Amino acid sequence: MEFIIVLVGGLLFGYPLLAALLVTRGLRRRVDELESQLRLLNRERAEAGAQTNAAQAPVPRMPAEVAAPVAAAPPASSAPPAPVVAPTPRPPPAAPPIEVPKSVIKPALAPLPPAPATAPARPAAPPRPPSPPPPPRPPSPPPAWLVAAKNWLFTGNLVAKMGLLILFIGVSFLLKYASERVTVPIELRLAGIVLADIGLLVWGWRMRLSHRNLSLPIQGAALAILMLVTFGAFRLYHLIPSGLAFGLLFVLTAFTCLLAVLQNAVWLAVFGISGGFLSPIMTSTGSGSHVALFSYYALLNAGVLAIALKRTWRALNLLGFAFTFVIGAAWGVLRYSPESDYLSTQLFLILFFLFYVAIAVVYALRRKVDDKPYVDATIVFGTALAAFGLQLGLMRDVEFGNAFSALGIGVFYIVLAMVLWRRRAGQLKLLVESFVALGVIFGTLAIPFALDGRWTSAAWALEGAGVTWVALRQRQRLTFMFGMLVQAGAWISFIGAVSGLAPQAARDSNLWLGFLILAVSAFFMATTLRRHKDGDTQAFPHASSWFLAFAGVWFMAGAWTEILLRQQGTVQANMLAASGLATAAILAGIGLRMQWQRARTFSLIAQLIAGAALFIAVLDNWNWTTSSPNLFDKPLLGALIIFAAAIITSWNTWRMPAVAGSDGASRPMLAWAALWWFGPILDALSGTMVYTLTPKWEVWPAVYAACAALSGVLFALVGRRIKWDSLRWMSVSAWVALVVTTVLTLTQLYLADKLPGAVAWAAFAATWLASEWLLQLWPASGWKFNGIALRAIHVLRTAGPWIMLWKTGELWIGQWLASGGVEASSSWANFVPAWAMMVLVLWLIKRSDSQRWPVAPLAVWYRQILLPCAVAWSLLLMALWNLAQDGTMAPLPYLPLANPLDLSTGLALLLAAFCYRMLKTDSASWTPLRRKVMDKLPMAGAIAAYGWFNLICLRTAAYWLGLPYQADELFDSQFIQAMLSLVWSVTALILMWRAAAKGVRRQWMLGAGFLALVVAKLFMVDLDGVGSVARIVSFVGVGLLMVLIGYLAPYPNAAEAAGTNSGE
Repeated sequence: MEFIIVLVGGLLFGYPLLAALLVTRGLRRRVDELESQLRLLNRERAEAGAQTNAAQAPVPRMPAEVAAPVAAAPPASSAPPAPVVAPTPRPPPAAPPIEVPKSVIKPALAPLPPAPATAPARPAAPPRPPSPPPPPRPPSPPPAWLVAAKNWLFTGNLVAKMGLLILFIGVSFLLKYASERVTVPIELRLAGIVLADIGLLVWGWRMRLSHRNLSLPIQGAALAILMLVTFGAFRLYHLIPSGLAFGLLFVLTAFTCLLAVLQNAVWLAVFGISGGFLSPIMTSTGSGSHVALFSYYALLNAGVLAIALKRTWRALNLLGFAFTFVIGAAWGVLRYSPESDYLSTQLFLILFFLFYVAIAVVYALRRKVDDKPYVDATIVFGTALAAFGLQLGLMRDVEFGNAFSALGIGVFYIVLAMVLWRRRAGQLKLLVESFVALGVIFGTLAIPFALDGRWTSAAWALEGAGVTWVALRQRQRLTFMFGMLVQAGAWISFIGAVSGLAPQAARDSNLWLGFLILAVSAFFMATTLRRHKDGDTQAFPHASSWFLAFAGVWFMAGAWTEILLRQQGTVQANMLAASGLATAAILAGIGLRMQWQRARTFSLIAQLIAGAALFIAVLDNWNWTTSSPNLFDKPLLGALIIFAAAIITSWNTWRMPAVAGSDGASRPMLAWAALWWFGPILDALSGTMVYTLTPKWEVWPAVYAACAALSGVLFALVGRRIKWDSLRWMSVSAWVALVVTTVLTLTQLYLADKLPGAVAWAAFAATWLASEWLLQLWPASGWKFNGIALRAIHVLRTAGPWIMLWKTGELWIGQWLASGGVEASSSWANFVPAWAMMVLVLWLIKRSDSQRWPVAPLAVWYRQILLPCAVAWSLLLMALWNLAQDGTMAPLPYLPLANPLDLSTGLALLLAAFCYRMLKTDSASWTPLRRKVMDKLPMAGAIAAYGWFNLICLRTAAYWLGLPYQADELFDSQFIQAMLSLVWSVTALILMWRAAAKGVRRQWMLGAGFLALVVAKLFMVDLDGVGSVARIVSFVGVGLLMVLIGYLAPYPNAAEAAGTNSGE
């Protein structure tokens, strides 16, 4: 129950504040825009005045009556923007000085001085000076989301406001603590709260004109307290009945909405309507009538509609919509009974639907953006979707009920669109189009609700093709898009209809006819789009190619479906390949007949798919998880034939492009050959080798990787011999194999926690040596590496063994310690390999200075990327150990900073310092971004040192208190929690006070982060101390502290920050 009090109190107090901030962000953005326009007008007026002074005779001074108000006017930044007032021409006769009101003359927009009464005659007008260059464009304003976030975060004293909220919770805990020990009747306590809260509400109302930004949150908080007291009196203390509580909450809701309308405060209306919708939920006893509930909601929605007639508050409309349909849906799921509740529920659903359709129309009539009606798409489309979804639940047991519901909603939207078009055609064009779209959509949805999936898909496919054809002839974009969506819906509907059929039912259904209809409609769409011309755009030719591809897919899928249903074994495999080749032949014929290049390309793809079908069919008879001494126990011969045909085709296409028509198919066929070689062929070879070496399936991946690496070397040698450069890509398998063996070895070390066997180490060595040999062969053969690929290979061949070093040393030293009988901590097995890794990093740093193996030819990249990553990995390892180990290492005693853990951490930080100094040597080649990152590294080091200091404090406290160094034990210790709160609070106080004094915003935000962490700990940790004085002291103390920080260390304003930056 205490959690409910805290949660409800936080929501009721935080919600008005959040809503007020969200509303004021729009006002602040508008003020910024007006100030920008004001500065631009000032610049233009100043330039115009300079030109006038240069072209005309000297002008007499401004009268004193005018100059005095101008001099006394406040600065432009503090005055609201005013309209520009042009100077009025004066007649020639002399006249006394004219009194100009202060409201007209502004310091930034003062009119030019009046012309003299008489002017000497001039023989001719002087030549007009050249036009000045246009003023520079003002800098573009920041994004709206950034301005909104800034206003929300930094408008007002947020720290003080949050401190007041926390102080309120702490005082409530204090009152509860006192109430348990002081016998004051609850009626008097609640009455006192109500009286004080009414005074607070009156005070907020009285200062609504002078301090609006403060008045509205106070009113919202006061109304929230009244609602909370009413709810508590009913639910917690049972002082008032549910009917009276409901009535009071309704009155408070109406009063809140009235205050919102009077003060034009949308967030106050949102808060009030939220309370109104939640009132039945909070006062419910479980025995109420849904008719009464929905009648009350109808009254609230009528109020929302009435407010919509006066105010364009979109948030209020959305909130009412969400509450109405969400709570209605929840009631329908939990309490709806078709036998007794159908009629009333149907009528209320229709009423709510009409309410929000009317709200959408009213909103479109009243709200305009750029002199055009604004359509709230969320309400327009959300109402249709929500109402139809609930209608489906009501009609689930009625035959054809869903179809008639969809048809009825579609007819309603079409009729409403016609009425609006006749009366407000020009004003509500977008809304009418939205209603027409909804009507057509719901009419289309009526088809699947009345027919099964196959007939629906056929009807939709033909409808989509026809609508698309009409849209292209009449050049109607939206109609074209709808036709495309209907065509896609036909495909999805057909897939859904056939996916759940049983095999026997599918065999008796003649599914090929549906596939054929979809293929024909897709082909019709392809030819229609190909014939259509739309300027120079290539969208329609591309779309026609896609539809041609889908036509081939539907045709092939229909044939394969029938084959899979009616054939098995070898016949099935052969027919799959034959049907794929038949599809390829049809596509080739289309390409030849219609001179369609994409059809020929799809024909080649269909041939590959036919081969893939054979491959998939072979998988049923191919056991991948067993080894055999006989190579031909698996269909290796067919795989070799396919590989040989593919590799020869690729070579001939590359060697004789004039005969083949193009050499573009060479590499795809080479990839096809690689698939067969590195798939079935190497699987059979490696399986036989495994059976010969050791009949253990666990070593098969390593043996397969070794075979792939050696075959990569073979392909590289053959490609170099016959000067076929493309064949070198087959040697990439060596590096892929190195990836496999590295992953396998690391998996054995880190996941299985055991040393790999001799076969695994031999396979890793073979792949690593093959990789090193190819790294030398490629440049010698004139084959260039891609820069990213070369770096990836170096990462693999350097980082892999380096990471293996730590776990291998740990396991080996651990076994040695276990077998030696030495009284020593097992942590030595972790630290000794870590020291070796750090020494290896130091060696690589030295080798990078001389640019020798193994860092050549990427020594600079090693210094800039890889070695810093190794140092970062070492730091991460130390960080994990700091979190997991307590620093005690037998036989050594624990001493702060003088234990192996802290020494290793210090060594890692020292290594990071050496790395930073190494990076500084290449500072001349740094990019601005990299220089900026490097400048931040000292700060990151300071943060890491601060975290290390916290961990040292934890370890020391745990050691001297006799606590195990475990998260739960430390978490449960009040001393530890107090220590952390003290350290973090002092840190936040120092940072924020120093930042406020010097005007450093970033430092202030850092202190605010510490403060937010302390506050989060209060709610997540200290709140568990139920009924304890410590909890009261924590909340009250932190609240007072935050108020004090808000007073002593406010967020530095822009002027202070600018002064600090200029001083720096």
